[in-house]
Amino acid sequence: MMSGSTTAAAEILHTSQPNVSRSISQLERETGLKLFERMPGKLVPTSDGLLFFKDVQRSFSGLRHLEEAAKRIKRFSGGSLTVAAIQILALGLIPKTVKHFAASYPEASLAIHTGHSSAVTQWVDDQICDIGLVSQLNETFEMDHENLYQLEAVCVMPRGHRLETKSCINPNDLAEEPFISVPRNEFGHSEVDALFENENINRQINLETSYSSITCSLVAQGLGVAVVNPLAALDYRHTHIVTRPFSPSIIHNGYVIFQKSRRKDRLIMSFIDTLKDSLRNDLSMLANLDQ
Repeated sequence: MMSGSTTAAAEILHTSQPNVSRSISQLERETGLKLFERMPGKLVPTSDGLLFFKDVQRSFSGLRHLEEAAKRIKRFSGGSLTVAAIQILALGLIPKTVKHFAASYPEASLAIHTGHSSAVTQWVDDQICDIGLVSQLNETFEMDHENLYQLEAVCVMPRGHRLETKSCINPNDLAEEPFISVPRNEFGHSEVDALFENENINRQINLETSYSSITCSLVAQGLGVAVVNPLAALDYRHTHIVTRPFSPSIIHNGYVIFQKSRRKDRLIMSFIDTLKDSLRNDLSMLANLDQ
C-alpha cells in the first residue's frame, strides 16, 4: 500500500518479491477480500483494500502506543498515585514534593487528599490511597511505615509582641494571653491544652481551629498566640509572626504509611524518597526562622 509495488515492498522488508506476493495472496485468502488489482508492473488497491488498510493503520498505532507505555513504565514515569496527608503536610510539604516528583516523572498522575490521621489511615487500609502521611500510628492497622520527623512545638506570636524578647516561652508567660486553641474533639483536649489545665493557667481562648495553617494566619493578623508544630510556622515565615522555643517540650511526630504489600512498588518508593528530600530541606530551613 505504501510503496506501490511488490518489488519496492520487498526492498523495504528485506525479503524477496515472490515472498511479498505470496503473503498478499495468503492474506486475501484468509480475509476473503480482494485487496489489489494486479496491473502490469504494479498493484492498485481495491476499495476493500483501502478500507482494510485504515484498520491496519489503527492497529499499528495501537502497537506504538503499547511500546510507548512500556518505555514509560520502564523509566518509572507512568502510572498513578493517590496521596493522603494531614493538613499541615498537605499544604506545605506535599506541594513541594510533587513539584520535584513531577519533574522526574512528568507522565505520572497524582491525586491528593487531606484529612485527620484516622481518616488517612483508613483510606490507605481500604486501598483508596496509596500513601498516607499521618501524625499518629494506629496499631490496629497492619501498615508498613517510616518515621519522617520528631519535632518540638514552638510558640508563635505576632511580630512586636511583648514576649518577642524572650528566648524561650513557658506556660506562665502566656497566662491571660489571647490564645488560639484546638477545639475539643472525641479524644478530649490537645496536649497543649492539657498542659495549661494541669498547671491551672488561664488563657483567653476566643478562637479555635483544627488547622495549624489557619492558626498561623490568625497569629499573623495579631489575633493571639499559639503553640504549634514548627513545620506550620515555616510556611508563614514571610508574614508578621515570630517563633520561639516552648518549654516543657511537646513533641510532634510525622509518619508515612502504606500497605505492606507495596514495599517494592517503585513509584511509591520513589515518591517517598522525594518526600524525604523535600522534608530535609524544610528541616534545614527551620533553623533560619526568626528566633
